[in-house]
Amino acid sequence: MLESKELKKLEKEIADIYEAGEIKAPVHLRDGNEDKLVEIFKNLNMSKEDYVFSTWASHLHALLKGIPKEQVKKDILEGRSITLHYADYNFYSSAIVGGISPIATGTALALKKQNKTNRVYCFLGDMAARTGITHESIIYSISQDLPITFIIEDNGKS
Repeated sequence: MLESKELKKLEKEIADIYEAGEIKAPVHLRDGNEDKLVEIFKNLNMSKEDYVFSTWASHLHALLKGIPKEQVKKDILEGRSITLHYADYNFYSSAIVGGISPIATGTALALKKQNKTNRVYCFLGDMAARTGITHESIIYSISQDLPITFIIEDNGKS
């Protein structure tokens, strides 16, 4: 698993490339919670078969899920920073605030109905966590005892 130092180095590289005008699409960098994310991923002890869903700043989640750095960096440079998807790694993201919550919930429901042992991990920003659809997704997941964990990352801006 990548360490915080490596994640921060990639963030700096991407920021420099973006500021040079070489990326022609939005880029959302993390800046500051790399240590906490590394700790969270280590504590979750997720398997390759588990699913990770993320919102707009998903590149660190992708790297910590095990997607090769070169692949993630290439996709960011090609303008896909806020919509990274890697089906081979069970990794999906959405730039729509709160939009990933019902998708993650539906995946957890499908896993449960198929009697699979995979889990779903849904990373949300504090703004996405305040939306009605996320609230409904969490309540539904609890009431149906779904194999899903919601992780709320609070950057103090919402």
